[in-house]
Amino acid sequence: MYTQKKMQKSWYVSVGSAAVLAATMGMSTAMAATLVSTWKTATLPQVKALLGKDSGKVSGDTVTYSGKTVHVVAAAVLPGFPFPSFEVHDVKNPTLDIPAGAAVDVTFINTNKGFGHSFQITQKAPPYAVMPSIDPVVAGTEFSPVPAGGKFSYADFTWHPKAGTYYYLCTIPGHAATGMFGKIVVK
Repeated sequence: MYTQKKMQKSWYVSVGSAAVLAATMGMSTAMAATLVSTWKTATLPQVKALLGKDSGKVSGDTVTYSGKTVHVVAAAVLPGFPFPSFEVHDVKNPTLDIPAGAAVDVTFINTNKGFGHSFQITQKAPPYAVMPSIDPVVAGTEFSPVPAGGKFSYADFTWHPKAGTYYYLCTIPGHAATGMFGKIVVK
């Protein structure tokens, strides 16, 4: 069971990544790189501050949580991270270890100016098809639109998982199939 608390709050940003921006906007990579540099210096601190609210501890490619309430903050495709991927604590698509019985507050941030994303949780394991049929989705966000007007969006939801193995993924066609997913272990 989960509840979605807020949807599509906004912060100001300029762009997602130089390569995607250049391809999407038909500009030179150098021009896009300048915009990405501006984004990193002007707005990355705001995104990093929000990411800093994550309550987990990193060990290798795993983020471990403890307590009765945990806060997971995941971002889609920050500059410097390959597309498609999620970032939690500066780790690409980490395994999340969560204690059974915890209330899991999740914040999902879409910073990618080129693509919409989702953050959904399922027990269906990879591999995922290009057009994923994820049934059932046990928790997550709806489609998060492409940031527009210099803003990106984030959504919060709360999940009360039972012990087991789950997977978080982006259900936008092609995204999970090419690597936008990770594992969640609840024990």
